[in-house]
Amino acid sequence: MRFSTIIRFFAAISVISALVITLVIAKRSLFKGEQQKPPANKLEALIPANEASAEAVSALVAKLEVENLPDVTPGERAFENARELLVKHDYVAAEEKLKYVNTYYPTAVSAPEARRILGEMNMDRLFSGKEFADLKQYKVKSGDSFLKIIRDNETNLDLLMFLNDLKRLDRLHPGDVFTVMPLHFRLVIDMQRRVLGIWDGVRYIKGYEIKHSSLPKGSKVKETKLVSIEAQSKGDRIALPSSSYRSAEKVLVLKSPQAEIRPYTGTPEEGVVGLYLNAVDLEELALLLRADNSVEIRY
Repeated sequence: MRFSTIIRFFAAISVISALVITLVIAKRSLFKGEQQKPPANKLEALIPANEASAEAVSALVAKLEVENLPDVTPGERAFENARELLVKHDYVAAEEKLKYVNTYYPTAVSAPEARRILGEMNMDRLFSGKEFADLKQYKVKSGDSFLKIIRDNETNLDLLMFLNDLKRLDRLHPGDVFTVMPLHFRLVIDMQRRVLGIWDGVRYIKGYEIKHSSLPKGSKVKETKLVSIEAQSKGDRIALPSSSYRSAEKVLVLKSPQAEIRPYTGTPEEGVVGLYLNAVDLEELALLLRADNSVEIRY
């Protein structure tokens, strides 16, 4: 007989012994104080035939550690823990729980809300200049224009106006100082989960629900890029630069497939191939992207 077989034999004996001890303890816990009949045979001595009352079972379950019970709804316990941590203002621990739900249980009932909270936390960091945001100051030089500033700093007009609270595009003067932020994010379109996400490399920033899609079906991951971000008002395109650009409706144009990302009004536009998002989501998304940003479509 091999040594490994002997080890397995003794391991099996240990498991059976532990099971017997557990059953005995459970029996005593459930039937404490009750008169028990002697076992009719050896099998009944090991496994009592007595049926436990509902009250006895409830009392035993109450003694168990809830944290050690299996998560019958995947991801839900972690999400509830995250909510409790948020109430206690323990944002670091809460964020780890939310990331856990988003990474390991992306289709859970609580996953969309976990992504939403994570996204809000990341956006707060982004516009406050903390952690991964690359906010910097730019001093206007002679010969500069708004288009030159956004091109040289790899940003967009929408974000430039937002960060500097510009209501209109006045004449530039040398020495004027603007806050700028280069936009190197990438867009990930997950068709199965119906989520359009923005990422900083491999770091998740925020996700937006896809309300409707008319993209052609595919079977693999497709790499493309953003061609342009158009501003429209009543169906007419607004040329840059324009003071009305900030409040105009945005349309994101993809290179391949030739498709658009538009605001959802309840009825998709005929003949338009693309995706539809809530108007407020698309407005926020337009702040964080620029032409030539990479796009990944996951079918």
